[in-house]
Amino acid sequence: MSRASRGLTPDQVAALAPSCDAPVFDAEVFRAVGAFVVRNLFPAETLAAWQAAWAEFQSNTLAARKVGFNKVAVEEPLPQVLATMYESPQHRAVAQAMFGPDVGLYNHRFVIKDQFSRDPVFLHQDYCYHLGFPEKASFFTPLSVCGRENGGLEFFLGTHQYGYLGDAGEIDPEAFPAWPSILPELNPGDLVVMDSSTWHRSGPHLGGPDRILADTIIQPASDPSTVAMVCGENGPVNRIDRSAAAGLFKRSRTTRMKELTAELSRLQGGSD
Repeated sequence: MSRASRGLTPDQVAALAPSCDAPVFDAEVFRAVGAFVVRNLFPAETLAAWQAAWAEFQSNTLAARKVGFNKVAVEEPLPQVLATMYESPQHRAVAQAMFGPDVGLYNHRFVIKDQFSRDPVFLHQDYCYHLGFPEKASFFTPLSVCGRENGGLEFFLGTHQYGYLGDAGEIDPEAFPAWPSILPELNPGDLVVMDSSTWHRSGPHLGGPDRILADTIIQPASDPSTVAMVCGENGPVNRIDRSAAAGLFKRSRTTRMKELTAELSRLQGGSD
């Protein structure tokens, strides 16, 4: 998924924007703008099976779901039919168009806006939260309509060209040139492909149905953070133990922040 050697300007990206929403995935356009909407990709019977599994899961398990730091992320274990959505022939075909015959899985989850998570999500990129190499992309597979009214995703095209910005958090778009954005109205059966460095955000859920999106992060299978194969046979020779990721460093920015927070709490507690 190599990027253009010199990159594109905002105006050049804006000229390509209409081409990133089509019935057939175009890897060249995707690499240029950092996101692509594939329309009506999945057959009706596949979609019906996913939606039926989701309806049962939502009714039986999510009525009182756990809500963690990231409110939109579903933390409960997924039923098998939903946990393996990325194994569909359609997902695999797009994945191989991006990364070749051997594609690995970094993560698969659902990000939803329901009664527990109506708030907006600030402008950010995913790459800064990942392990392994930067060549990653997300598949967003909607099982509901997803648009402006119910907290749909907005993508800032071309911003993947900046790569890692040096920190994680809310990006200030005023610090950069004005990049074009799209907020596609998605229907079940569509697929959004997003470079993991592309900036994106979502607005509040203002009305309509719950926003239901599967979020599958894929990468070349050789990446040491691969946890399963999407397609192909040649996985990584060396692997990062994702279960022990917090213990990979003796000291880090994260541990230092925890120490400073604990010290600040101690000082504030004794200030009276």
